[in-house]
Amino acid sequence: MAEERQFPHIQLKLTKEGKAKPARGGPAKTNPITDANRNNRYGHGRKLETSRLAIIADWKDARKEREQEDQPPLPEVIPLILQTDPEAFDAEKLKSFGIEVIAELEDGYIIGASVDDPELSEFQEKIEKFINQERGGGKIPEIWGFIDGARRPKHILSPKLWKKWGSIKDEQIYTVDVGVACLGNKPQLPKAPKRNDGESDDSFFKRAKRWMDKRDITYQEWDECKSEREDDLIQFVNKYRGDILSAIIDGKISKYAELPDSFSCRIQISGKGLRDLVLNFPYIFEVAEPDEFAELVLGQGLADEDDPNFQLEKPASNAPKVCVIDSGIQEKHPLLKAAIDSEDSRSWITGEIDQKADLVSNGGHGTRVAGAVLYPRTVPRTGRQQAICWIQNARVLDARCDMPEEIVPPDILGEIVEFYHGQTGTQIFNHSIAAKEPCETKFMSPWASAIDQLTWQNDVLFIVAAGNLPSDARIDLTRFSVAEHLAANRPYPDYILEDSCQIANPAQSLMALTVGSISLQSYRVPPYYSFAEEADRPSAFSRYGLGIWETIKPEVVEYGGDFVTDGGNPPNVTWPKEVCPELVRSTRGGGPTLASDNVGTSFAAPKVSHIAACIAAELPNESCLLYRGLIVQSARWPAWAANSQNKKDVIRQIGYGIPSLDRTLKNTPNRITLITQGINKIKAREARIYQVQLPKIMQSPGGEVEILLEVTLSYKAQPRRTRRNCRKYLSTWLDWDCSKRGEDPDVFLARILKEYDAPENAEKGESMSWTLGKQNNYGQIREVSRGAGTIQKDWTYVKSHQLREAFCIGVVGHEGWNNDPDAEVPYSLVVSFEATQADLPIYASVVEAQQLVELQVETEIEI
Repeated sequence: MAEERQFPHIQLKLTKEGKAKPARGGPAKTNPITDANRNNRYGHGRKLETSRLAIIADWKDARKEREQEDQPPLPEVIPLILQTDPEAFDAEKLKSFGIEVIAELEDGYIIGASVDDPELSEFQEKIEKFINQERGGGKIPEIWGFIDGARRPKHILSPKLWKKWGSIKDEQIYTVDVGVACLGNKPQLPKAPKRNDGESDDSFFKRAKRWMDKRDITYQEWDECKSEREDDLIQFVNKYRGDILSAIIDGKISKYAELPDSFSCRIQISGKGLRDLVLNFPYIFEVAEPDEFAELVLGQGLADEDDPNFQLEKPASNAPKVCVIDSGIQEKHPLLKAAIDSEDSRSWITGEIDQKADLVSNGGHGTRVAGAVLYPRTVPRTGRQQAICWIQNARVLDARCDMPEEIVPPDILGEIVEFYHGQTGTQIFNHSIAAKEPCETKFMSPWASAIDQLTWQNDVLFIVAAGNLPSDARIDLTRFSVAEHLAANRPYPDYILEDSCQIANPAQSLMALTVGSISLQSYRVPPYYSFAEEADRPSAFSRYGLGIWETIKPEVVEYGGDFVTDGGNPPNVTWPKEVCPELVRSTRGGGPTLASDNVGTSFAAPKVSHIAACIAAELPNESCLLYRGLIVQSARWPAWAANSQNKKDVIRQIGYGIPSLDRTLKNTPNRITLITQGINKIKAREARIYQVQLPKIMQSPGGEVEILLEVTLSYKAQPRRTRRNCRKYLSTWLDWDCSKRGEDPDVFLARILKEYDAPENAEKGESMSWTLGKQNNYGQIREVSRGAGTIQKDWTYVKSHQLREAFCIGVVGHEGWNNDPDAEVPYSLVVSFEATQADLPIYASVVEAQQLVELQVETEIEI
């Protein structure tokens, strides 16, 4: 590896830090409806009062009926749905109205519940103050009204279950996943004290100590609230003779199904109980049927060659470990056995705890995935080779390549991470499992949020498949197949941008690295031809983005194969060996040890896991955030994508492009990559400035040397499910900016802190013509931005005369749901410069120039 040592990544140096002063606030943008309500105090106030009285009366009548019919007792809490000003109203303000926020929806709708006040008297007091123009009623105009309780199911049920709602039968047993809010009426911590001018240390420390005591009490109250609501739900389900399928430990629902604001669980309950739960249990915010699982498992086009005369050697004892969460593995397979960590193999299939083998017919599934981790391109035919990593076998899919209903993904993933990361130090988890349906976009799913929570709690990286479309209706009758899209006059690649082809659960996870699929090559043997007209085009079956809250998903793509069709009516769709990746194959039931007989994003994801393992082997002391950042930083668009006239569609299809193992680990004479090293953390309202000193060779005033500049920020934060967008889902959210041409680091720091509290739609400007931009409509590609997710890459080409000797990147922390001023989130930052002229040696010059960079820290910047 002499070449890697010759051009390694170098450290990106922190040079300045600053903190924005607390915002003074300003006039909020209001809606015409809000303005009309404000100008009609009596009319609007009395309308809300009438609604309040009707809600209370209906609730009291319903309680009497419950008692008469011996229905399960419920807390003395009124379930509510409010419609508010979506721009101006802060949902957390409802606590001053005596209303708990259960969940915040789109378009200003809020699921709420009364707090220890079945008369909603605090709300009525606000109404009277508003009518009488007294202090304390100013938010009433922003509350537009209450929604009829009969409409509650539409806001709580998943779209699929909502379609069935009218046909729910009393005695039929239903299995559903339920989300329950558990913050009570304290959605945030008490406001932290700010030090007053001239205040003594003793005085401030006493006030800070009182705040910390209140903070600890709030955390305790959240835990007690969660415990009480778990008991309430369990008692409710038991009353209807239902079952809790999620793991119950010491009478409580599994900790892996918990987030700071909610818990989720899977239950079985009668239709009568389900209706009662949805309509009346006040703390419910989501009810959905469990996901059905989808995979292409039919083998076709077996390779016609003999088994290879090749020997895989054991990895180094300290080599990275990749846990394959799948259908099991044929552990004695000659092409795998040397790399299998068989002592730590586990099965989570009920009744098959001792069965770790891959029982899926036609060559298996987990066996193929494990092989793709070790052999991302082809299997050597002769010789010997040491495995790059250990493969660990976590079996969660049965012989039908399905996850049994009693296996609840958040519970199982938590147990898997606790065992493999906690006991064996595993960091990389390959998750080639996806649901049939597109992911939901109202809330982050329990499955995806569990991945996010586990990533927040541990230094791990989940690499997940984007999901597949079936070839035709014979494979799956429940969703549109590729053949059906063609028959409906939706040609390739247009159909892959349909809503029905969006990425599948849990690929929307913000902290997982999601992988889509591209074609290996084109195919034309009349009457059949491949969908992709050349290599590197989107696979006909791969699901596409954007993800939830318009995040860029999938982030990267790898070679998972393609379909071919005869163009008939109806069309035949198949996948001969010429369009399939070469994969290790289970020999259970006969057949060769490897074959080109299957396609799917399942086999693209482990190729990225291979890259992650290579990075971990080279940089064992760095974080998984850096691994993820380097993978995305290395990704590039193929030529067809770079030349496309519709680059938003390109982003949706292939994200940031195809990752490169070479670029993740090494540079060249004309390319250099700078990385943050170790643990880097930032708080809300903080900015951290990194400076790259550029040599003269890169900043010639009259020169036309072209430089490719790439920047990737990778971070993680703690999630909450009950809020409506990315910035309320995350405890703290980050973004990055760079200095303008010739901008001094001090001026740059002052500028980004000054812009900290500017309205989101304010014109802040971009220092360069970035491909994506920090916000929608800032970059060269419109209606998509780099700033929506927790992996934020952008790139641009600049001429040497546009550069100056100091180039700065600023990472900025913003408050999400966590208002604790001490809350920190970790991140990694990667910056690359590449001269498009391969004969321009910038690497050595940039390394030498960095010796001039020094750290200067500012404690606080006031603008």
